Amino acid sequence: MAEQANSTGRRRRRWPFFVFLALAAVSLLLHATKVLRDKEISGRQKQYAELVRTRPVAATKARRARFYQIRYFLGYPMAVSYAAADLVRRVGAIAAPLRLLSVQIDPGLQDMGFELTVELAGVRPRELRRRLTFFLERLRRVPNIVSADFSGPGPTSRGGGVRVFTVSGRAEIQP
Repeated sequence: MAEQANSTGRRRRRWPFFVFLALAAVSLLLHATKVLRDKEISGRQKQYAELVRTRPVAATKARRARFYQIRYFLGYPMAVSYAAADLVRRVGAIAAPLRLLSVQIDPGLQDMGFELTVELAGVRPRELRRRLTFFLERLRRVPNIVSADFSGPGPTSRGGGVRVFTVSGRAEIQP
């Protein structure tokens, strides 16, 4: 019986050793993980310092800005010609009772000014005003037209009851 009492005492004294061994192993693993993370962080800091020193973002922005400038200026004549042709086609489609005599387009950087000369023949003054107002409303609803209004003092008369009006305005150039 005395031997059994001594063996249970040894078992009781061994468990703190195993707990200490487990804690030491966990501590060692955590320390190794910390060292690896510190190395990774220092590597990232060096990489970031190199990135700041070389400034690739600024260089990329400059190259991209230059690309879009070149693209804009090389594509500008084609964009303006397409926008002008589209404007003339749309105005010609809505000017059905009126006759479109001339179109003058003055392109700018972002928009273009236009001047239309419209002829209306054989109509009484009230009917004339109604048709012109209707034409102007339809013209203002055309996509990309910013403003449109009659310019000049009013209609000029030709022989045979023909009246000529001038409409001026601005239209956007779509890229």
